[in-house]
Amino acid sequence: MDLQHVKEELADVLVYTQNLLDKLDLDADEIINMKMNQNEKKYPIEKSKGNSAKYDRL
Repeated sequence: MDLQHVKEELADVLVYTQNLLDKLDLDADEIINMKMNQNEKKYPIEKSKGNSAKYDRL
């Protein structure tokens, strides 16, 4: 793996993401926390830990 190339690609994604957040007047922390809360409900630890099944099969 070429770490320098990965860093450059990540920088592109981050710049694009920040521009989109600014344009849509969104807060990154807020939408990340919203998604994490959704994931916690879809994938409860007691059912999903160590299990690769899709959320609707847990």
